Amino acid sequence: MPKYVILLRAVNVSGKNILKMKDLKLHLEKANFHHVQTYIQSGNIILQSKLDKSQLKSTIQQLIQQNFGLSIDVFVLNTEDLFEIILKNPFPHDLPANKVYITLLDNLPEQQYVDKLSQIDFGKEQYFLANKTFYFYTPEGMANAKLSNPFIEAKLKVKATGRNLNTMTKLKNMAETLI
Repeated sequence: MPKYVILLRAVNVSGKNILKMKDLKLHLEKANFHHVQTYIQSGNIILQSKLDKSQLKSTIQQLIQQNFGLSIDVFVLNTEDLFEIILKNPFPHDLPANKVYITLLDNLPEQQYVDKLSQIDFGKEQYFLANKTFYFYTPEGMANAKLSNPFIEAKLKVKATGRNLNTMTKLKNMAETLI
């Protein structure tokens, strides 16, 4: 049965969209998803399902809406997607993994927005856009960064969710060990 990594957008951030992962896990198990695991409170789920990615996204969005009253964007990766995204990280592997971010976009951004973004001076911050994956590096840390998921969404006119490389690697490792 296929393994998936589910990333929820903007849950448990600044007191908004509060969604306890242990409660969500119970609802997912009741909905016949298999080997459900969650990781930290920022909306990271690993599970197995016979559904395809599109069906899984829709089903989880509906489950969250019905059981928690929240409209949450859901990003679904199969394990091959996640492995490839991590493998294609364009930044040197010796950079601190907590300062390298991988952001998934719901759509390909229009070229006009990509061009406008390329004209902004980000100082020491760097980014690389590969289709619907936006990689960025914040050498001074996220607290002092210009680049962030809300900034990326606003500039590229997309919805996005991101995690640092530590989290993405942890999710990859959890998926690998899933029965």
